[in-house]
Amino acid sequence: MTTSSPILIITGYSGSGKTTISKILEDMGYFCIDNLPLPLFHQCMEIIAKTRSEELEKLAMVVDIRERRLIQGFPDFYNGLREKGLPLSIIFLDATREALILRYKRNRRPHPLSLKDGKTLEEAIDEERAVLEPLKAPSSLMINTSDKTPEQLKVILQNNLVIENQEATFYLTVESFGFTHGIPEGSDLVLDVRFLPNPYYIDQFKSRTGKEKEVRDFLFTFPEMWEFMEKTTAYLGYLVEKSRKERFYLTLAVGCTGGRHRSVVVAEELAEHFRQKGYKIHLIHRDITK
Repeated sequence: MTTSSPILIITGYSGSGKTTISKILEDMGYFCIDNLPLPLFHQCMEIIAKTRSEELEKLAMVVDIRERRLIQGFPDFYNGLREKGLPLSIIFLDATREALILRYKRNRRPHPLSLKDGKTLEEAIDEERAVLEPLKAPSSLMINTSDKTPEQLKVILQNNLVIENQEATFYLTVESFGFTHGIPEGSDLVLDVRFLPNPYYIDQFKSRTGKEKEVRDFLFTFPEMWEFMEKTTAYLGYLVEKSRKERFYLTLAVGCTGGRHRSVVVAEELAEHFRQKGYKIHLIHRDITK
């Protein structure tokens, strides 16, 4: 029985979060297969193409650098399976070089290419990036996991996968942050609200956050706050409405200096504004506790 749900191919750099993604997909009802040897991978895909059943409707397979022969020949293999009518969708997990190095040093685990070829960690990461580059082009979804938590990755997957008979839903992620701690990776649009008066310098607000009514009310005593919100909601309303016709999600980052006051207030206001418009909202305050 052929179904509309594509087989997911999970790939990307070692240390980018493929195991985490697999666990999230399993919680979403997918059957996940990790690191099949090349001969078994080919046989498995051929069998699925011939005998696709309801039991295997939600299937995900992990492909990584450990099977280099499969990686090198994957574009042709991928195109061949699609020509046979097998629905495939590639999810590519990206991450910055610095994030990968940090993860390996934290976990104290060797990179697969370090084990096999005796390379340094940096050399192994650079070689893997070159080898996997051809898999980016056919990818249906690319996720930069550099600064994403498992919860955020789950939302991204839920936003982008059509499950069962549900229609795809557009999600708007609004994330507050502090420029001191860096701009969030994967932001589609960044708003800088550092021009607004800073509650941090008011003694009674210094240790509080933008989630508290008193801090919000303080900012709304200034005409520029009202003007900014009026013009920004009008602009974003147009942008979001156009974006939902082309994609399943949009990530809006709102930044102030530390990420605890102004950006939080603005993010809360924007999230509530679009929630009232009927949009699905995911609200994140990345730096509110820093």
